[in-house]
Amino acid sequence: MDKRFDVRFHPDAWKEYKGLDNSIIELVDKVIDKLEYRAETTLKNLSNLNESKLAGCKELKLRDAGIRIVFRVTSEIVEFLRVVYIYTIERRNDGLVFKIADKRNKDLKTLNKVELKKRSNESEK
Repeated sequence: MDKRFDVRFHPDAWKEYKGLDNSIIELVDKVIDKLEYRAETTLKNLSNLNESKLAGCKELKLRDAGIRIVFRVTSEIVEFLRVVYIYTIERRNDGLVFKIADKRNKDLKTLNKVELKKRSNESEK
């Protein structure tokens, strides 16, 4: 099966990923690998709540690890792959993960595509 999505990290989400405990990183890597093939069919669609405006974003829960991953599947296409931006990888904590993702979602919406690509590439270094 060919990859259908290019997974990219918000720069702060990349820092969170790099800070994960080794026992958790394997689980997160497996989920991210799956996103490259099936991001649009992945689990829970988020909506706009009082604290966050995340309609169009999705959430993955790694219950055993106590981790949530919030991401958006975009209509942006790179080399025939749609782009998935991971906004946050955080411990499950009464809405904090959604507040962080909401702020990063707003930040990325204000950037033009050139700046967004530059920031995404910097986070992968």
